[in-house]
Amino acid sequence: MVVFAAKAGFLALAAVATVAFGVAAAAQAELLARVPAAREMAVCGDTLFVGTKGSSVYAVPLSGGRARRVASGFSAPNGVACSRGRLFVASRDSITVFDIGRGGALSGRRDIRRDLPNSGAHSYRYIAVGPDARLYVSFGSPCNICSPRGLQGTIVSMNQDGSDLRRVAWGVRNSVGFDWRGGTMFFTDNGADRMGDDVPPDELNALRPGGFYGFPYFGGQIRLTGFEDATPPARQIAPVFNFQAHVAALGIHFFRSLGGDALVAQHGSWDRSVPVGYQVVRLRFRGGRPVSATTFLRDVGRPVDVKEAPDGSVLVSDDAGGAVYVFQR
Repeated sequence: MVVFAAKAGFLALAAVATVAFGVAAAAQAELLARVPAAREMAVCGDTLFVGTKGSSVYAVPLSGGRARRVASGFSAPNGVACSRGRLFVASRDSITVFDIGRGGALSGRRDIRRDLPNSGAHSYRYIAVGPDARLYVSFGSPCNICSPRGLQGTIVSMNQDGSDLRRVAWGVRNSVGFDWRGGTMFFTDNGADRMGDDVPPDELNALRPGGFYGFPYFGGQIRLTGFEDATPPARQIAPVFNFQAHVAALGIHFFRSLGGDALVAQHGSWDRSVPVGYQVVRLRFRGGRPVSATTFLRDVGRPVDVKEAPDGSVLVSDDAGGAVYVFQR
């Protein structure tokens, strides 16, 4: 079954992506567009903006059509978010804003923050607009296990002009995904490597503004190598859900079309004898708390982000295959 009828401008049908809907039959996904090294996505009206780990940002018509490069000259513009007719781009060293015109054209480029903290290998920033209309941006820790400095290993918020920066979470190893449910921000955090196949877990955390989330002292609630006997600087806020170690949980989004459950992109392991992840999981909630994670989608390369289109369909980015997929039940 093909979920979307062929439309002018759509690229060729992708290889079948298996979707798990409990006992329901599997569906197929279409390739919406080829986007090199596709990372975070932002649905802005009828246009999908896609950040990358290269140097450019792309725009894709949700009605069908080829991806167009609409901005370039960045260092890994992983993060994209839109608000009030503007697109915000979070790259390694800056946060930049554009005015969005017809067809996704961008103009009026200006930086609102520069000289972001050096996060080393964890410099892919995630950005989103919260219910309070502030920008939220993640700054990874620059290491596998080490003591972050300054704003490394944090999530911050700021006004949309870049002013009034506040640290809202610290002790975070590397969050590359967050979204809000019932006014609470939930964020993923990647666990440390080189501690074995099964520890520490990847995490899902609920934001308590100003809270300490344990890194580098804890991964989940497991002591990390080199910090077993060290005294944490504050009491850790424990994860609300543990994913399997090394799945690399990245983008998370709460879906109206799934009754408020979340989908989470699991980018996949590199530091494990038997690979895990490489899928999208459905995170079920009960009473405002996550209770289980089950496979929702396989065979879409290395998923990075998930978003909901205006018609309720699911969008998935894949940086390994350079693709954005679209599907619905």
